[in-house]
Amino acid sequence: MIPVESPSLFANVRDWLEILYFISGIVIMLLAGFGLWQLKLAKDQISLAKDQLETSKDIFKTQSKRAAVEAAVLECRNFSETVVQESIALDKFCKKEGITYFDDVIFTKTDDGFNINPEAVDKENAKKLEDAEEIINRFMNGMEAHALFFLSGIADEKIAFHTNAKTFILLAETAFKIIPICNIDRDDIKPIRTLYYMWFKKLEAKKLKIQKNEIEKELSSYKEVNLKPIGT
Repeated sequence: MIPVESPSLFANVRDWLEILYFISGIVIMLLAGFGLWQLKLAKDQISLAKDQLETSKDIFKTQSKRAAVEAAVLECRNFSETVVQESIALDKFCKKEGITYFDDVIFTKTDDGFNINPEAVDKENAKKLEDAEEIINRFMNGMEAHALFFLSGIADEKIAFHTNAKTFILLAETAFKIIPICNIDRDDIKPIRTLYYMWFKKLEAKKLKIQKNEIEKELSSYKEVNLKPIGT
């Protein structure tokens, strides 16, 4: 009978290490797969968050634009119901009292601003405007508030331009003529001046575009005729 040698301690340890090594490989593979799945899940969540953020931005922009449009419409209506009415009241007062101040003051627009020439004003005649102080204050405050409303970006300035630009420019020139009798500096009405020049330049550009289109239309129908010299 041949004796069978029992496995040595080293052989047993080696076998168990090989088994553990094999099992650890499987565990690592499972953990790696789980990690990749978690990474994909995180990427999907990030992508979803980005989409939600873009959607929120679009909604916010839409809501802001709608609010700006609504604010512009309301302010334009307020302008016609208050500031324009105060200018009408001032005009009526001047006609009733025979005040020629606004006709006598000469307003001249320059490249970098404007000039106010009150030399032709009758001081006694202009003094009658003191009785219209409340009307003038409401008119000037309304003009400044209207200008600040759009310069601040609260409301859609484009809508106001198409609705009120011509009227605002006309009334702003009236406001500028008030400067000599109200003891105020030009900087005190800076918002009115800023919006005045902005809209004035826009209107001028609009006129030039119309003229350009008319000229291009005429040129498109023009055919140049050249006469050749005899013998050529």
